[in-house]
Amino acid sequence: VKVSAPVALAQQQIARILPGFLTEHPQVRVQLHVSNRRVDLINEGFDVALRVRTRLDDDGSLVMRSFGNVQELLVASPAYLARQGRPQVPDDLKAHVSLSMSEEEGKQRWELDGPEGEVVRVEMQPRVMAHDFPVLREMAVRGLGIALLPETVCADFVRTGALEVILPDWNLPQGICHAVFPSRRGLLPAVRGFIDYLAEHLPGQIEASRLDCSGCR
Repeated sequence: VKVSAPVALAQQQIARILPGFLTEHPQVRVQLHVSNRRVDLINEGFDVALRVRTRLDDDGSLVMRSFGNVQELLVASPAYLARQGRPQVPDDLKAHVSLSMSEEEGKQRWELDGPEGEVVRVEMQPRVMAHDFPVLREMAVRGLGIALLPETVCADFVRTGALEVILPDWNLPQGICHAVFPSRRGLLPAVRGFIDYLAEHLPGQIEASRLDCSGCR
């Protein structure tokens, strides 16, 4: 089974799920391509691609199976917040150092949805841009700034106190964790078994990372 998975999902969730799948299916071999690059399933010969997107892929040639939503959170280390202050409203973020997943040059922006339904867009110019969530998490833990990270990537660090959630009353984009594959018809038994195993275990892994942000204040 040739599988593509983004770095954070592979390191956090797939690494925990894969041993059980291999134990149950001793004859199956798995080639796991770990990259944040969007692969072309058909032309590159992948059986399955795992993705986390705010919008589902609109591609009529591919079948999609969803495993749940991943909330994104603004986080920073206690040391950074003690030094720079804790944002109380979204506009306070403008005075802070930001760490961004996007590698676009120039200004970027975070969009936050408030408890009363208001939407605030905050422009920022990141100090660090890296297309890799574990790298951004490490930068945040070391006190370099505020990062926007998926809950699955930062939940354990929030629970241990290495990171704090900022503006917990405000919501940020949710990513839909899903698999795409060429067709249900003609799927090899190993591929179908892998997708079914993910559907059985991946939602629970995502749910296990869920934070009760009423306790993040």
